Amino acid sequence: MPLTINVPELITCDAVITGNVNCGGTDVPGAEIFFAHFPDGVISYDPNPAISDVNGDFSTTVTVLPGTPLISIDVHATTEVEGDILEVHVGSQAECPIVECPCKFRIGIRGNRAHANVDITNQGVESTLRGRINVTAIQCFTAKPGCDPDVDHFNVSFRSGKTMINFIQGRRIEIECIGDTFARVRGTALGTGNLFQGLFEVLIEVSIGPGNIGTWTVLADDNMGHTFFTTFTARMSQITSIGECGLQF
Repeated sequence: MPLTINVPELITCDAVITGNVNCGGTDVPGAEIFFAHFPDGVISYDPNPAISDVNGDFSTTVTVLPGTPLISIDVHATTEVEGDILEVHVGSQAECPIVECPCKFRIGIRGNRAHANVDITNQGVESTLRGRINVTAIQCFTAKPGCDPDVDHFNVSFRSGKTMINFIQGRRIEIECIGDTFARVRGTALGTGNLFQGLFEVLIEVSIGPGNIGTWTVLADDNMGHTFFTTFTARMSQITSIGECGLQF
């Protein structure tokens, strides 16, 4: 391949990515190699761009955002040689767990379903579907005082007629709570069903108002032309709890 990168299978806080660029089997010196990744905001590169040496070799140091649990990432490198754009994608995993639990929560929809309108983009084509949705998230939750960072789970399921869209095996990048009425998790999940497939960055948040009615927002994006967005209201499940790590539920 004209552009190659060597990415560790597991990046723990920091690592070195190396690679080579050539044209027709001849090493290319002085090429600028730009790095990006998915999901966004998880890692950084220094330098970016990297510059290839006389042998076409280059390297960059990748640093994982502190507090990042184990997640799947896609490292993307691009360069331009004689007017041609060269690019390569390599999958890996990254983590740098330090402080994972600023709060804890367990949220869900009463009866495990609600009606929602969902705006989707499928390979650049936009449409709106109406159907039934269920959202659950359990983050750092324990019924005892304190938090349990090993508790890390969220799922989204949506069905409209014969169309099914699910985001499963969710793992957090970050969470946030405000008092006992707002919870937010951003992370990665696997898209499944008969419409979306692959790794997505997913945002789930809920604000609880009078009558234990939650206003939910769900946003998912795979950075490849597939998106999922909805906001809806639904009564919260009876097991819903949001709070600080030192509080007793």
